[in-house]
Amino acid sequence: MKPFLQIFTLLILSLTTKAQLDKGVWLVGGSGSFYSYIETYNSPTYSNTAKYTNIDISASAGYFIIDKLAVGLRPTFSSFKGKVTSPGGGTTNSYKIAIGPFLRYYFLKKDNPFNLLTDINYQFGANKFLGSLHEKGKYNTLSIMGGMEVFFNSSVGIEILLGYTSKIVSIDNSSSMFSDKKNGFQTSIGFQIHLEKL
Repeated sequence: MKPFLQIFTLLILSLTTKAQLDKGVWLVGGSGSFYSYIETYNSPTYSNTAKYTNIDISASAGYFIIDKLAVGLRPTFSSFKGKVTSPGGGTTNSYKIAIGPFLRYYFLKKDNPFNLLTDINYQFGANKFLGSLHEKGKYNTLSIMGGMEVFFNSSVGIEILLGYTSKIVSIDNSSSMFSDKKNGFQTSIGFQIHLEKL
């Protein structure tokens, strides 16, 4: 029982250490997501089944310009792969690269072991389809997220966010000249590292 109490005490002490939300502190972090699904399309004249995989990797680097308020840049890489499994065949591969500013504000006191936050991010970039036509276009996204960051110690925290995201994907060098807009809710889990002032 004694080792359990020692571990529990160390955990509590690490959680109550001052979180680094002061002016002049750097914020570095990232998150990733993986989404795989099977799509079945049916109509009176045609039907098929396809399998899709989507991987998103996002990083961020920011700076606290005042206590509890950080601004910075967030690049994102997204890869999309699809394969029609029946009937016939065919593959779809594309990737998107985007970067843009973010603004993040923490609401609670700086020495809390956890903190509530809001995060606003706008990104602009490009998407490219790796098919024979080499189609390419624009990729823009706006997200407004809110949630909580739990600090393991004064430097590292894990965050869980939920919010609204709007994405616009277009193809410019194609006869179709299509534009696809998606609006909806999004969840995100990631790590943040708060670096001491230099």
